[in-house]
Amino acid sequence: MDISYFCLQDNGNLELEVFKSIHNDAFRNTHLAFAGEELQTHVYVMSESERPFIQNKLVHAELTENGQKVLPIIIVNGMIVRRGGLFSLDELSELLGIGIDIQIEES
Repeated sequence: MDISYFCLQDNGNLELEVFKSIHNDAFRNTHLAFAGEELQTHVYVMSESERPFIQNKLVHAELTENGQKVLPIIIVNGMIVRRGGLFSLDELSELLGIGIDIQIEES
């Protein structure tokens, strides 16, 4: 499975932090062991580099047609599955077929 998040900026919202928490080798190895499927994750932030947004034909077409208001865009296995929002913890868990739990520090 290949999941890519294309975001305007990294504003530290919970949904993006949840996705970033699975964006590492330890989680990929765990997912492979439990789900029997390789997982590739990508996070692209336009405020850091516009290049991935131009190079990806699907994202570029969406931006050309609808402007930045369409962001964030989520692509799973080469298909756009969400425009204008990120996966919740429950949606991401369901997609991966594995429970995800996070701990949030109160400030």
